[in-house]
Amino acid sequence: MMKELAKQSYKVALIGLDMSGMDEHIIRYAASISKFLAIERIIFVHVAKELQLPEELVKEYPDLVDPLDETIEAEIMTKVEKHFGSTDVDTSCIITEGHPIDKILKLSKVKNVDLIMMGRKKSLDGSGIVSSRIARKCHCSMLFIPEEASTDIQKLLLPVDFSHHAALGLGFALDLNQKSGVKMALINVYHIPIGYYRTGKTYEEFASIMKSFAEKDCQRFLKEYEFHEETSCDFLPSKNGDSPELIYEFATKNEADMIIIGSRGRTGIASLLMGSVAEKLVYLDSSIPIFVIKEKGENMGFLDALMKL
Repeated sequence: MMKELAKQSYKVALIGLDMSGMDEHIIRYAASISKFLAIERIIFVHVAKELQLPEELVKEYPDLVDPLDETIEAEIMTKVEKHFGSTDVDTSCIITEGHPIDKILKLSKVKNVDLIMMGRKKSLDGSGIVSSRIARKCHCSMLFIPEEASTDIQKLLLPVDFSHHAALGLGFALDLNQKSGVKMALINVYHIPIGYYRTGKTYEEFASIMKSFAEKDCQRFLKEYEFHEETSCDFLPSKNGDSPELIYEFATKNEADMIIIGSRGRTGIASLLMGSVAEKLVYLDSSIPIFVIKEKGENMGFLDALMKL
């Protein structure tokens, strides 16, 4: 029986900024990809530890009396205007103080955000830990933008495990393919059981058997969701839990401009996790943007509890 998928649209996006050199990269990339994703509204957010200046400092330097939030907002919006001036995207800015993770998660719910964009730092200051933690807990999809990200999106790579969340990612990619002609490639990393040698077969022989199962799963998956059955998929064997490394290596070799991966949905405490492969991909040092697809509202129970704090 054919399974239906919820339409993935990203009309409202939230972008976290930290007033570092990374902000320029994120804003530039967001301006380029906003048309690609048909984004209508973007909310830029900076969460400061403290917005009030010490009284002694104000007395000694009266020129600093302008509210810090207004100063920060003006600086951000100058950069936004530089890159978004020729677009039709509605942009706004929120400056607040407190814990970055809590503030961004709360704002994403209050503003009914469809997509959160955050930077992934490699050489610039900052660890990027905040963005990965937000991705674990947020109720919507998330796009990680590295410093070296190309704004010319020509090819997408989709790691698939033939689950419902993989179907969400593929449906989204197919929609982009129809609208913009972007190319896409599918990859499935299948696992070789540790005790395969007990069957008397060589690694190569057992890998061939597991690949045949993966190919059958792929055909069932494409038929189940009414995707074009001629959609091709590459298959790679793994026996050491190195799926993220294999995916990234494949993406680099095939010159992918973005990796789209579905986040596995779970229940209870485990729902706060993205899924091991998606999370490890985010932590890898990479110059390729990673789009983690979530079914909007999955972690809403967590956010409802957070809103009451």
